[in-house]
Amino acid sequence: MRNQQRVIRHPDEIPLDLQVVEQSHMPDSNIMPLDLVCKSPAMLASGLQVSISADGLLNAPFITGQILWCRARYDHYELNIRFSSAEHAQRMRMFEQVCHIRHYRQSVKEHQGRTLSDEEAALEWIAKYAALFPSNNL
Repeated sequence: MRNQQRVIRHPDEIPLDLQVVEQSHMPDSNIMPLDLVCKSPAMLASGLQVSISADGLLNAPFITGQILWCRARYDHYELNIRFSSAEHAQRMRMFEQVCHIRHYRQSVKEHQGRTLSDEEAALEWIAKYAALFPSNNL
């Protein structure tokens, strides 16, 4: 059975690059929403479409989504981004798994003193957290 959560929180330690893009098409109203919540150094207006990437993640898929809301939080903004199609939602979900595995690898090194390879970190993270990772039936 798949996880029914609808929001993935991006790890704060991995900065995202959000670029405003032209609206290419209307969101598919038949998909169940899967949203991303992340930090942003800049305020971005609700309704804007953005492309999402991260430094250091080579071969990242092209992902676009629409900002649902933007809230001021202390020294940054918090964004909620919804994806325009099931395909982009699935790309985002896979991209976020890579980000969460990278965060896990850094956390293990910092808190446990263990240095894991990318593959070791992925295997450990999958065993511990993959079943809990939001999918909303994608």
